[in-house]
Amino acid sequence: MKQFLFVWVLIFAINTEAQDYSVSAIPQSLKEEAYAVVRFEKEQVDFYDYNKVKYSSEKVITILNESGLPYAYQQLGYNKSRKINKFEASLYDANGKLMRKLGRKDLKDVSAFDGFSLYIDTRIQYFEFTPTFYPFTIRYYFEYNLSNTINLPSWNPIPYYNVGVEKSMYSLTNHSTIPIRKKEYGFDFLEVIKSESGNVLNYSASHIQPLNEEVLSPALSELTPNVFFSPTEFQLEGVKGKMEDWKDFGKWYYENLIKDKLDLSETDKQNALKLVDGIEDPIEKVRLLYEYMQAKTRYVNISIGIGGWEPFPASYVSSKSYGDCKALSNYMVSLLEVVGIDAFHTIVYADRNRKVNIKDDFTSLQGNHMIVNVPMDGETLWLECTSQQTAFNYLGQFTDDRFALSVTPEGGEIISTKNYPAEVNKESIHAKGEIFPDGTLKVEYEITDSGLQYNSYYPLDFMGSKEQKDWLLEHLSNLPNLKILNFTFQNDRANAVFTSHLNVESKQYAKIIGNNLIFSLISFEGLGTNLKKDNHRKYPFEIRFGYSDETDFELKLPQGYTLNEKFHPQIYFDDFGSYFLSVEQVDERTLRIIRKLVVKDGNYPKEKFNDYVEFQRKISSMDNTKLLIEKK
Repeated sequence: MKQFLFVWVLIFAINTEAQDYSVSAIPQSLKEEAYAVVRFEKEQVDFYDYNKVKYSSEKVITILNESGLPYAYQQLGYNKSRKINKFEASLYDANGKLMRKLGRKDLKDVSAFDGFSLYIDTRIQYFEFTPTFYPFTIRYYFEYNLSNTINLPSWNPIPYYNVGVEKSMYSLTNHSTIPIRKKEYGFDFLEVIKSESGNVLNYSASHIQPLNEEVLSPALSELTPNVFFSPTEFQLEGVKGKMEDWKDFGKWYYENLIKDKLDLSETDKQNALKLVDGIEDPIEKVRLLYEYMQAKTRYVNISIGIGGWEPFPASYVSSKSYGDCKALSNYMVSLLEVVGIDAFHTIVYADRNRKVNIKDDFTSLQGNHMIVNVPMDGETLWLECTSQQTAFNYLGQFTDDRFALSVTPEGGEIISTKNYPAEVNKESIHAKGEIFPDGTLKVEYEITDSGLQYNSYYPLDFMGSKEQKDWLLEHLSNLPNLKILNFTFQNDRANAVFTSHLNVESKQYAKIIGNNLIFSLISFEGLGTNLKKDNHRKYPFEIRFGYSDETDFELKLPQGYTLNEKFHPQIYFDDFGSYFLSVEQVDERTLRIIRKLVVKDGNYPKEKFNDYVEFQRKISSMDNTKLLIEKK
């Protein structure tokens, strides 16, 4: 084994010493469409015990242009559980000549304060420099010790889009008798060299061409190799644990981080009991207590030591009336416990732009947010506790439809958060309008939004009247010379339904052509698209959420005008959804316009991307249908 280690170190030393840092030495294929190129990266993890890990890293990266500048800075966080031993950096010019060694005067040490947290006990070190030329190369080397070992440093050789990689290496040595679990993802993407001998595990990958981000593509981490590691025995901020599956982890989490924190103040206990006194329906009890929690508390992030994962006690929230996602979720669970309703802390990845799942096939410390699930007969209620505005039993795009970890006294369980199918994400428009001979359109809209479409509208309820009007003017920008005559809103927070009543006027909506008028059939929220077909697409694509729109528009024509010809319904459907548009003559002066659109969510292979572009284009084209009315 010693001989093997000696050979590995020797090879590592030779590779480092012989490295040519000149830009001309980079293969052209790695520079094409690249902002930067990782010349060499070597990570070394030494696991000594459940509470002792040493990590070292050398990274050399060439920044080709200004777009790659963010990749030039290496931030190194530290706190009482992560101690920095060494941190150094050197700058090289385009020819690979050493220009400057960065020293202590260049090293900045700042709080990790993020602008909204009450307190964070982590600090950050980084080298500050201002490049005066491109391209340039920077080499970093750092070492630190870890006492938090529940997750070991992972290997991710492709961390960014538009970055080429010459060489990436990772080595893990287990000096203990504690087994280390691992999970490999995405190894079919490129050739990964893996070797394992005794207690040493090595990975490497070379000559990785830059990846370009494609529209609607999944997260980069879903397309590239990743390896995650977690020991079966670990420490988190001085608390020792052991886990091999989610049940083990959940039980440890509950026993050590939650059980003693369910300590409501006596005042809150009495308030909770009084609030639900005489209420039989358990769902109504949950709603009343949820609204009580929202009215009493506000969100403030607190990350002190284990505070990144351990909730503050319910008594703390009782007295302070604020807390982070964990503290407020814990407070909510405590309120429900007082009235005899079981509810559970739920760890989840929160991300509005995409659905990120807890990796259910690899037990480890995961997630970035906490919510509450409340099992009921026939359904599960979901409570987002960090917002005073969120509707009852509503998650929205922040945490919808993804794997999460429910933490119970009996252990952890992977569950799925609330799913919002296309038929639930619905916008219904009922409108009555009239077109006048000068082309003016006057319309009264009643617009009802539910499901994930509610997510876009409910913030209006918390704006001032000027902000509301500005929002509407922007939202209805397709109506020319728009004048909003009046508007009202109803926000049904118990059912997550938002209703808008709008009375608007649009001058020159219809164009005058001789004695005739021509105008667009769709006066509100027609579908537009700027997607372009791509015959060389490399990755699958994702439609983030499905939805359905229905419009029923009764339109009165000017006196003496009529349709020039019968309108034939437009019908279209394929794998991505369906569309229907019709115009009916109700009486001599009245038309009824019906529009129905359904778009399905899902993950689709790259081969179907152009079909999706075509679907969007056809819907957009039909939504731009013009109608000609003639004066008799």
